[in-house]
Amino acid sequence: MNTSFGFFPYEAMNYKAAQTWLNRKAAQGWGLKHIYLGCIARLQRMERPSHFVDLDIRSGFDGGTDVDYLQLCSDAGWELVQQLRGMLLFRSAPGKSPAPIQTDGELEWERFWKKYRPRIWSTLITIIAIGLVVFMLSLSTRQNLTVMLAVNSGLLYALYLILMILYTVLKWGHSKWYMSRCRRSNRVEDPGPVAIFVDSLYHLRIPVLCLILVGIITDNALGTTVDLDWYSPNETYTATTEACQEWPVLMAVDLNLPDSGYSRHLEGHRTVLMDFLEYRELIAQKESDVPPYILTTERYDCLTETLAKLAIAQRQKETRNGAFLWGELEWESASLTDFDECYTCREGSYLLFRQGKVVALVGCSGVNLATSQNLEVIRERILNGQQ
Repeated sequence: MNTSFGFFPYEAMNYKAAQTWLNRKAAQGWGLKHIYLGCIARLQRMERPSHFVDLDIRSGFDGGTDVDYLQLCSDAGWELVQQLRGMLLFRSAPGKSPAPIQTDGELEWERFWKKYRPRIWSTLITIIAIGLVVFMLSLSTRQNLTVMLAVNSGLLYALYLILMILYTVLKWGHSKWYMSRCRRSNRVEDPGPVAIFVDSLYHLRIPVLCLILVGIITDNALGTTVDLDWYSPNETYTATTEACQEWPVLMAVDLNLPDSGYSRHLEGHRTVLMDFLEYRELIAQKESDVPPYILTTERYDCLTETLAKLAIAQRQKETRNGAFLWGELEWESASLTDFDECYTCREGSYLLFRQGKVVALVGCSGVNLATSQNLEVIRERILNGQQ
């Protein structure tokens, strides 16, 4: 075959690694023809090809590379194959064996240092900016991190953010180390395999992002365990009493409240960290001028007990700061032997508890859930209910 393809992930800062890769291909009789999609190199069989990679720092006022410089390279026997990410990729003209374009190592180092020293500081500023954004989000009083991580789309979003932060830190750390190494020798060194790995990660960001987007789009199909609704006066009801009772959630009938709900919603998600259920029900009272009962259940069946402890601590913080549908919840510790941890608020109308790996937040406005009878019902439904 006269054509071959290879992975070409190199960034301009690691142009010496690109030079090494092209030299290795040239020794095997391959000459560079073109780079597709920024990282796929097409090579062709040639007789005694040679390559040279130079930094594109001679840009004119129109943004293009200095024409005089390119003409000098052409006269010396170098053909410009492509301009890519601040690099100029040259291949020797047929039948010629030109001398290297750059022969003064100290001058080359000065150019390199002048171009890339500011970029190290800009990368550090980016890391600090990302850290500040994450810190500000953690201080937000309306962020429901627990519920967000209980669905696959939230987990995938968090994973992508973590990967981007790790990549940025890795790139900055390696760039600083590499520049220090070059500075000690006063010349541009071959970056080595770590630099190639970092550059490869940069080009994998788009496929990874696409996979995450596909995961988010297909979340409803793959991660949803239940999705039932009952909104009066709709004609189609799926959140019937019988259907919802199959799931471990607290309902009006469990508390002997009138089964006159005119709004029910049951939603469940399964992730690698937990199974999550959320149930809401509005129950009309006999007197039309009396507000309806508002019944809520959040249930987190966590992978480990440690994760459950983290979940209850985080949910307590979130609901105390207002990240809850019915307002802020001021929790007080309750000594109830039924649970490993338990907190109550609003005169017992809301309970937040943990038993082993299961965390639950249950509430019903106007009803004291902390009575022995109601606690027995809650324990039976939430902890012993079958899915």
